[in-house]
Amino acid sequence: MPAIIFVFFVILLQRANTNLIQSINPLLVRYVLDKNLFYVGITTAVYAVSTIAVRYLISIRIKPQAVSKFVIAGLLLFSTAILGYFFSTNYAEFLIFVVISGFATAIIMPFLLSLVHLVSEKSAIEKNLTIYSLMLSLALVFGPLLSSALLTVLSIRWIYIMLSIFGITAFFFALKIHLKSKSIIKEKLNSNQNAQKSAKGASVSSLFKNRGFLEVIFYNTSFSIAFASVVALGGVFARDNFHLKYFEITLLFSLFFISSLITRLILLYFTKKANIKNKTKILNISILISVFSFVLMVFSNNIGFYALALIIFGIPHALIFPIGTMRISETVDMKDMVAANTIYQSNFDLGGIIGPFFLSYIAGIYSIRFVFGIITVFLIAVFAAGKYIMSKSA
Repeated sequence: MPAIIFVFFVILLQRANTNLIQSINPLLVRYVLDKNLFYVGITTAVYAVSTIAVRYLISIRIKPQAVSKFVIAGLLLFSTAILGYFFSTNYAEFLIFVVISGFATAIIMPFLLSLVHLVSEKSAIEKNLTIYSLMLSLALVFGPLLSSALLTVLSIRWIYIMLSIFGITAFFFALKIHLKSKSIIKEKLNSNQNAQKSAKGASVSSLFKNRGFLEVIFYNTSFSIAFASVVALGGVFARDNFHLKYFEITLLFSLFFISSLITRLILLYFTKKANIKNKTKILNISILISVFSFVLMVFSNNIGFYALALIIFGIPHALIFPIGTMRISETVDMKDMVAANTIYQSNFDLGGIIGPFFLSYIAGIYSIRFVFGIITVFLIAVFAAGKYIMSKSA
């Protein structure tokens, strides 16, 4: 099989892992380790800080030729951290493994995105980027569904055993990627007119002078604040307000991810038909859809309205990430691709700090519903700023 197929397999398994960590960890901290909402926010923020630190200190400097080796190392580290979650007996121990898993995620995920660029033919890049996003959505569906089934008979801790099996399986697929991609990447870099510059590393400063790249970062970071807050606080909100069981909460999130999956299937159809136009406009409309979903969350007084809000929120989740990767592919040189993808995903984690850490503190004082209201106002401001940006570029 070609290298890109194994890349998709690893993406499927690893994204299932990272998603379930983000949704299961808050529940374990709140209800098993018996910590308040502030600690839920700290857990999510520490995970995000550890990923950002590694990405900016290490991942951003890695040469394209070495990315597959780092994916292998990251998967070994990640699987070790997941087993550490299972065996941890108190919050301090648990937090150590949160940091380690954050380190590993920082190595794995942006490099998988870079591998899609590096092993794809130029004519197939947009299609493969959409399939990449589709694999993310598939992972976000089958992971919660499987964990829901397990939670009907097992405790939360046993979910980590399932995640470690995912990680070990992904490790063996990553070995295949390394063997099959070495010659492809070498050939592509040698044929690129900037090959010599690629060998020396990326020009990070040039990325922050790239208007198209900065637009993508703006939308991605803004949306990530809303998304990370829903992941960290949405399950607690559902349990406290609607008295759902653990497996019902993961099923509820499955509705969100199924909505995202269906939207990405539609996006794949249009990507195969022709290149997607007006990418910045799509990003801004996605923010507007997010506003509608948070308005529903604020006023939801039963599980039906809350479920509908999550379904609507799945639409911008499906669009913002893949449209952003396509925009990066259009505006960023091959020599800067690893750095661009690393920054792109790092800024998503930046939202994971700003959102859960500060907003969980506010939620502890007031309520999670109040926090959803704050996010609604924030997203309205983002949409207005996006309209202004587009008017200046017209």
